[in-house]
Amino acid sequence: MGKKILFGSIIAMTTIIVVLVVLIMSFDLNKYKPTIEQKVYEATGKELKINGKIGLSLAPFGVSINDVVVKNPKGFSDGDMFKMKKAAVSLQLAPLLSKQIKVNYVKLIDINLLVEKNKKGVLNLSVAKKETKQKKEAKKAPADQKAAQLPAVNVGKVLVENVNITYVDKKTKAKAKINGLNLTINDIALSQNKDILKALSLKGLLSINSIKYDRYLIKDISANFKFKDKIATIDPMKLTTFGSQAVGKLIYNMQGKKPKISIQEHIAKFDLKQISKEFIKTKKISLEGFVKTDVKLSMVGTTPKSIKRTLSGTLYVSGDNFGVKGVDLNQILGSYDKMKSLNTKDVGAFLLAGPVGLALSKGTDATSAMAGIGEGKTTAIKKLVINTPIKRGIVTLKDVALSTGKYRVAAKGKLDLYRERFINVAVGILNKQGCAKISQKIEGTFSKPKINTSKLATSAVTGMVTSLIGGIGNLVPKKESKSKCKVFYNGVVK
Repeated sequence: MGKKILFGSIIAMTTIIVVLVVLIMSFDLNKYKPTIEQKVYEATGKELKINGKIGLSLAPFGVSINDVVVKNPKGFSDGDMFKMKKAAVSLQLAPLLSKQIKVNYVKLIDINLLVEKNKKGVLNLSVAKKETKQKKEAKKAPADQKAAQLPAVNVGKVLVENVNITYVDKKTKAKAKINGLNLTINDIALSQNKDILKALSLKGLLSINSIKYDRYLIKDISANFKFKDKIATIDPMKLTTFGSQAVGKLIYNMQGKKPKISIQEHIAKFDLKQISKEFIKTKKISLEGFVKTDVKLSMVGTTPKSIKRTLSGTLYVSGDNFGVKGVDLNQILGSYDKMKSLNTKDVGAFLLAGPVGLALSKGTDATSAMAGIGEGKTTAIKKLVINTPIKRGIVTLKDVALSTGKYRVAAKGKLDLYRERFINVAVGILNKQGCAKISQKIEGTFSKPKINTSKLATSAVTGMVTSLIGGIGNLVPKKESKSKCKVFYNGVVK
């Protein structure tokens, strides 16, 4: 009797499976393409077109869509905003009976996305159809009611292959491009927590071939990331910029009212030659060699105002035995050392020292200073240090100095990033005891420093977070004496 029941059950189950297979294989989703396209337009205002086939598979159970296109909205350039070669989703059927959604995988392959901002400052992604009365009423529904409708979701894996993103700003003419983005997301879970971000957890891998903005290029990007309890962590993140390999870490904490962000980056050999190609306009001057950089920063909020007010951490740059081609700093600094009076013709001489962030003078002969610039001129920088702790937007020039072997130059004081002003900033050419033979004070705001300078020199001055200070004015010559003097600098550069 038992054998007959078992045999009958097997036959019944086999029959049900066969019927399901026949139904699935004969079910044609392609006839619903116009309906899907219309629903997407009604929901988003975007014109979707499914040019390829919609297919069903049984083992594993899933759906695939081919050749999907979204047209760029009216008011933007002609063509497509979004193109995707293929999308596929595989589901487990049994969990659906207990109101759970378990996805084996989601695949998105060969995507091209155009992000465009028109001359009115409107993004094509933000263009949407006006809300209907039903949508507005749905938004007014209690949050608890909305959250209760969400089933538990678990996604085994999301694979995104070969994404290319182009950004164009029609007003500013700015352009950026991301090429070859690949993304693998594992262990995606969405609990039934009322707070969706708190309910979400995932981890994965990211790689990007290149990111280009204007003439700046970052390439070979790779990162491990995870998201849990409203905290996103990228660790490690590796990339190549200006021909130099960087390793970093980023944490984005959304648990509070404002996001807390922390960033770390280390570059063991920052190629100065590549940097000088990008930032020094004249080909007659270039840097040769490498420096080490370490950045550790934290901030609260995402607006410029909030970041400047809360920015804390350290910036450290150090380098030994690198060169400056086209500039003889020893000759220039020597002419400053002999100065006696200042006149306006000297300004040009000071600006020529800008690439290395030095501008000290009180009457140096412009002809003498300019003699230190030109073909065949070189400087060996024996040591450079930029050590600047930052606390709540105040940058302290703790140890900022360089040595050419013959001369030492140092800067001290503080920078208030939030109020954009100098606090007791001074630059000095040092003697052997670390006292300033010549010193200059810089006060006031970044935009209007209390120094007699041109706009070009001002831009050099305000870049002191990553370079030494430049500027002109109110310089006081000091006679070097064997007797005890007031020490201006006592850092690591000797």
